[in-house]
Amino acid sequence: MSLESVLKKDVITVDKNSTISEIQDLFEKQRDLIVVSNGSFYEGIINESLAYKINYDPTTTKVKTLMKVAPKLSGNENIEEVSKLMVESGFKTLPYVLQDGTLGGGVFADDVITQSRNVFRNIAVKDIMTPDPVTLDVDSTIGQLLSTMRNAGVSRVIIMDGKKIAGIVTLHDIIQKVIKPKFRQKRDRPIGEIKEIAQGSVKSIMTEDVKTVEENSNAFEAFELMKRFRFSSVVVTNKSYLSGIVTKEDLLRQIASMNVNEPSIFLQLSRKGVIEELEYDPETIRSRMLSLTRKYSRILQNSSITIYVSGDQKQKRGKPHVIIRIQVNGPYVKTSVTGEGWGIRNSLVDAIHKLEKVLEKRRMSLTKGVSEIELQELLESVLP
Repeated sequence: MSLESVLKKDVITVDKNSTISEIQDLFEKQRDLIVVSNGSFYEGIINESLAYKINYDPTTTKVKTLMKVAPKLSGNENIEEVSKLMVESGFKTLPYVLQDGTLGGGVFADDVITQSRNVFRNIAVKDIMTPDPVTLDVDSTIGQLLSTMRNAGVSRVIIMDGKKIAGIVTLHDIIQKVIKPKFRQKRDRPIGEIKEIAQGSVKSIMTEDVKTVEENSNAFEAFELMKRFRFSSVVVTNKSYLSGIVTKEDLLRQIASMNVNEPSIFLQLSRKGVIEELEYDPETIRSRMLSLTRKYSRILQNSSITIYVSGDQKQKRGKPHVIIRIQVNGPYVKTSVTGEGWGIRNSLVDAIHKLEKVLEKRRMSLTKGVSEIELQELLESVLP
């Protein structure tokens, strides 16, 4: 499918010299705003999570200070390539840029998923969801919530009351209900006020009317639910009990991996000012993962592997504390492992070692008699 089928020329843009206050209302119309200069030259992308920084004065801080550069589309990409760029960049809107540098339009995740409906014809929600999502007790504080999100590297947490789903809190909820109302005209924020926010209850900001989908439902039904309520994810249940969570990112990842037998590797790298440039080498991470995928190629065929890299403020001998989470979604194995250490190299080794244990155990279980993979190949060879 060509890019032209999802390209929109009429998109909302903001000037890089606008202040954050001037563009706040536009996020309700378009979550990722495309930044331009001189009226039409592409500069970058800004969204809510980038715009609402608590230490910046929104009345004076300009868009160009907080924007990020997203991958540019040239018009030669197909839907699968666009989906992969969205997953890896974290942006659900990508700019189409003409040869002279001017903006020719944009491509939105909702349109990409809608146009790819046939991809999900035989895909159940459970096939692409994240099992065992991050949860928190309903009596927790906002401070505990923020710590959980930071440490787990997630943008949404499901709130539980025992085994019952009580609510959900997303980064959007925090921005709208905590950060945005507390935005001040001045940069200085009293310590007491920050402490007061942290001690607040998650009940005060969670969404209680949680939209859910059964794990055996078609994956596209989950997307239709997201689109109807303008959500980026929905909670997955198994007979009303929490089973997982599925996001637009999961759907895009499935589209990106179509027509590819070998594993598709996605990198989501979150540099928080603590990972040095020389240490931050995506190609090194990718090459290490490729070695592992070759070893377990049969188990990992038609799988998507997402690697999340983040760091915090801790350091040891000049090395930052790095956390790497590897998530595997495929027909023969679904798992998530986390490694950590001082520097990317050590944390990657830890994560890969844990993943290899899971894959080896899975391989051994499949080699007893006729493996599931061989059985699937046999069925495909004899069925019309």
